[in-house]
Amino acid sequence: MIDHDFLKAFTEVPSVGTACNPVLNLLTARLGSAWSRRWVSDGYALFQRRRGNIEDIKVIFIAHVDEVGGIVYGGHGEGEFLTRCIGNVPQIFADAELQGFDYLAEQGTEAFPVQGRVGLVGEEERLLLSGDAIRPYRTVFTYRQETTFQGDTISGKALDPRVTAYAVMEAALALDTPEVGLLFVMAEECAMDVARKAVTFLQQNAVELRLLINADVPGVQNIGDGRLEMPAIRIFEGRNFIDPMFGIRMADQMEAEGVEFHLSAARSGSQTLLFTPLAPTLSIALPSEGVHLPSVNMSLKGTERCIALLKALGASALHNRLPLSLEVD
Repeated sequence: MIDHDFLKAFTEVPSVGTACNPVLNLLTARLGSAWSRRWVSDGYALFQRRRGNIEDIKVIFIAHVDEVGGIVYGGHGEGEFLTRCIGNVPQIFADAELQGFDYLAEQGTEAFPVQGRVGLVGEEERLLLSGDAIRPYRTVFTYRQETTFQGDTISGKALDPRVTAYAVMEAALALDTPEVGLLFVMAEECAMDVARKAVTFLQQNAVELRLLINADVPGVQNIGDGRLEMPAIRIFEGRNFIDPMFGIRMADQMEAEGVEFHLSAARSGSQTLLFTPLAPTLSIALPSEGVHLPSVNMSLKGTERCIALLKALGASALHNRLPLSLEVD
């Protein structure tokens, strides 16, 4: 069953770029004292059951936690500031209700209202932000939007990426073993290379890795045969190959086990490619209706199926049921 109260709080809390402490602290509280957290500033948080060591990890679930929004730069006229927008054009943000927060904020309750308008700076349209608590170069902003549920539909901001981040957390909790790691990375919406910090650490320390699974939320129009209620194994992200032979074999295995999903490819991508050198890697997608907007829609049934798919994939690796991915003569 989906925890509506947590998912509501999880999608409403703001986190932009690497200013992700509000959402990571919420996750830390949810996972509780039974899970350890390795937090790397401006990088990632890796969770594991406390009775294990990094060397024990065989499966890692990956999701990013940052959402679209923007960063305040310097002043521009009386009481306004230039910004850098992330994930959408300035007019979309100007038309929306916005919230700002300090880059070092720890909780979503520290956010404050800000207002945006589009102005012409030179020959470029820029979002100009105003608000009493803005501090140049350290205030970030995103949409302020309540998350709602109606029937099978969840509506709100930051469903990309928080719904699949919720799904990987639920899958890891269900498997309940120190052989599973839970990796949340930052800044995917604006600086995918930030995930390299996690890749480097895992390459040096997670010596028993068998499987990496990255889950993300593309727009339904960006995934082949996309359906809101059905997760996908996507073996191509844009022009990138995500271990397609391995992915097809895993798809055959999941189909034989009766797991509900479909095999697909996506026009858009995530940070999945960065992890493929470490171990066989899968890209899981659960689409949304609308993307990077103040409010989009996703399916609760699709979320349940995504959790079930992630659990089945993880269990296959833990029980040595993965298809062959390496031969040495």
